[in-house]
Amino acid sequence: MPKAAENQQGVALLTVLLVVAMASMLAVSMIKAQQSLLQRSSSVFTQDQAYLYTLGAETLARTVLQDDTDRDKQKNPSQDALGEDWARRVPPFPVEGGAVQAKLDDLQGRFNVNSLWQDNQVNPTALKVYQRLLAQVGVSPGLASPLIDWLDPDSLPYDSEGAEEDWYLRLKPAYRTANRAMVSTSELALLRGYTPEVIRKIAPYVCALPANTAININTADPMLIASLSDSISFNMAKEMVKERPSDGYGSVERFLQLPGFSALSSDDRQALTKLLDVRSRFFEVRAEAEIDGKRRVLSARLMRTESGIRTLDRDWSRQWTVATTTETANKKDNP
Repeated sequence: MPKAAENQQGVALLTVLLVVAMASMLAVSMIKAQQSLLQRSSSVFTQDQAYLYTLGAETLARTVLQDDTDRDKQKNPSQDALGEDWARRVPPFPVEGGAVQAKLDDLQGRFNVNSLWQDNQVNPTALKVYQRLLAQVGVSPGLASPLIDWLDPDSLPYDSEGAEEDWYLRLKPAYRTANRAMVSTSELALLRGYTPEVIRKIAPYVCALPANTAININTADPMLIASLSDSISFNMAKEMVKERPSDGYGSVERFLQLPGFSALSSDDRQALTKLLDVRSRFFEVRAEAEIDGKRRVLSARLMRTESGIRTLDRDWSRQWTVATTTETANKKDNP
């Protein structure tokens, strides 16, 4: 065979090899792209599943609250307490690929930060309760002052520990005071002195609701009960909660007959009565769905009205675990 022909065959073979190599690389690239697309599609589908499961948990919570409302209509008097069905812990519910879990809390079992400013003035009884609560959790009672300044409409600091607009405008970045009721306790992070550590300590005991919303004594934590009077220690409050009837106190007056309130004057007793209640209108459902390792968490605030249970808002940003993980749920389902 002539040498030129051999050279041409060599070039042709090399060309074929290059084409095969390029085709193989292209095929591998296409397969990887397809796999990546399938993984993304699967991830989106799983996230959507988890999203819908948490909404389902919210719907279930509304149904449970509505059932409680219907039962309460048959009672006289009626009250909301931790011995009722809505307050019971529900074990994680296994679903295909994971588990769903939820918890319903009474927001009125916490201190309402907006109660500090009512009828265009500081509520002195609410202020004392909040200052005691701050002391109970181990932070300065003076932190009540910047909160009052955040709520009130004026531009004068409440006291030397307060902070009005001129203080915040010196920050970088600068911002203004709200001069209105808080919509969410997440706003506390904007206040002077409210460090992440402070917020971590008080977060379980505070809420942001309409200013006239009272504390439910039947669901309040010992930390909050101890904040209602200077005469109540934390240990005494724990005993009070331990001895609290499972169906709750039928009236605030009955609760205030307990020994811890015996030192209250008539005026103080009357003022404290206005800050307390035995019924609740505002609740929070916290739901978590974990499907194939993908986790979705929902926190929704619910309001009980005459016409039914209404969802006020939803928060998908919280990193929160109700009780157990998927593995625990599976163990419970398959001991």
